[in-house]
Amino acid sequence: MNNLVLFDSLDLSKASNEDFYTTTEIIASRTGNGYKEISNLVRKYQEQLKNIAPLTWHFEKSASNHGRATRKIYHLNEQQTLFFIPLLGNTPAVVQFKFELAKAFVTMRDELQARQIARAVEKPQGKTLHQAISEWGHFSRHGNMWHTIIRTLLASTVTGLTKKQIQARDDDWRKEKTLLDLLTLEEMERYKLLEGIVIAMIMAGSDYEPIKQAIKNTIATKKVPTDQSKDF
Repeated sequence: MNNLVLFDSLDLSKASNEDFYTTTEIIASRTGNGYKEISNLVRKYQEQLKNIAPLTWHFEKSASNHGRATRKIYHLNEQQTLFFIPLLGNTPAVVQFKFELAKAFVTMRDELQARQIARAVEKPQGKTLHQAISEWGHFSRHGNMWHTIIRTLLASTVTGLTKKQIQARDDDWRKEKTLLDLLTLEEMERYKLLEGIVIAMIMAGSDYEPIKQAIKNTIATKKVPTDQSKDF
């Protein structure tokens, strides 16, 4: 990320998206503008910036013609930069910086989510998947259908098969059976791994799409054989 996006604590897992910021010093150095020019622009639009989020800063010692001077370094979060950076125009340097900064904020958010999941999975869950789904903040959107949706997603992910293809493994499919009854031992081990991640993300308040992407990314790193379904 080239240190374009910062966070004040060493423990990223305790952060939130609103805690990430870039600074007027970084903006000045990456856009070809003077630090004083950028700082003056922040002060000019400080009311608008404050309406987006609290405007924070720190003081930093710097060399000057008069010896050591102290200057004010403003912090701008992602939403504030969306307002501020376009004020600098569209020079090649500014356009490139906007691209790199947006990418850095996304990377930081992804890293935050990964660390939060890792920490949550390491803790004793104390909840089953059924309990977690039933208490989920998004439960009302689909109600009890969420149990089927998520379990089907997990089973399909670990097998690489659709729900109907999994059911076709058993010639005597009955309603009292579940997809878990038709998984191999290896698939069940992967299922349990993903189940822990889903519980952790549900407890963290995540919506369905980030959960779906997280478990697909996780299983991809396990290098599941692509011809696994040919045995059935």
